[in-house]
Amino acid sequence: MSIHRKHIIKLAALAIAISAALPALAEETIVTVTKGNHHYTYYRDHDIYFSPERKTYYWMDNGTWRSGATLSPENQRYISAGGIDIELDTMKPYERNDYVVTHYKNGGPATQQTTTTEHTTHADGATTTTTTTTTKYKYVYYGDHDIYFAPERKTYYWMANGTWQSGTVLPSEARAYVRGGGVAIELDTEHPYERNEYVRAHYRHDRDRHDRDDHEHDDDDD
Repeated sequence: MSIHRKHIIKLAALAIAISAALPALAEETIVTVTKGNHHYTYYRDHDIYFSPERKTYYWMDNGTWRSGATLSPENQRYISAGGIDIELDTMKPYERNDYVVTHYKNGGPATQQTTTTEHTTHADGATTTTTTTTTKYKYVYYGDHDIYFAPERKTYYWMANGTWQSGTVLPSEARAYVRGGGVAIELDTEHPYERNEYVRAHYRHDRDRHDRDDHEHDDDDD
């Protein structure tokens, strides 16, 4: 057998081997991703999730998310009522806990969105459309001591020793300042103290004017 013929036979055998391997390679590189909504019952008082399809609970324990077919005994009483149906894009609901708390913690969104569309015509006749979505967060502002309260999140924001603090309960020395006189406002941030200078300039006078009007009304009654 000549060297040339041997070379041709080797090439043919190599081609057959490669063609036989190609289907297997193609099958191994095909990846199918299925996306869908995952249903949960969310018990918002204590951030507990239940997946009815998997019959699994998810809850926080000592700073770590746990899961199981049954809840720990101390959490059993929290699921007797108050659950709401939600849908998430993950099989691990705690991965979206920040989103869930913001949108469902108090039965509805904690924000209001406003969409503005602007059309700009350029010199060449082309038109550009710009759509801007602004998110507004609701607060009650107590101007006498710059205290904010987010009713949907049940969170207070206040200044202490030169630093802004937040929590569900005010320090005892500050509670007397929120018994009245709050002004309902909307801001474009989840951290109202970021707009404190703006709020003081625009809403503290509203509080002062409200007090003057009440005082004048009392004088008229006399």
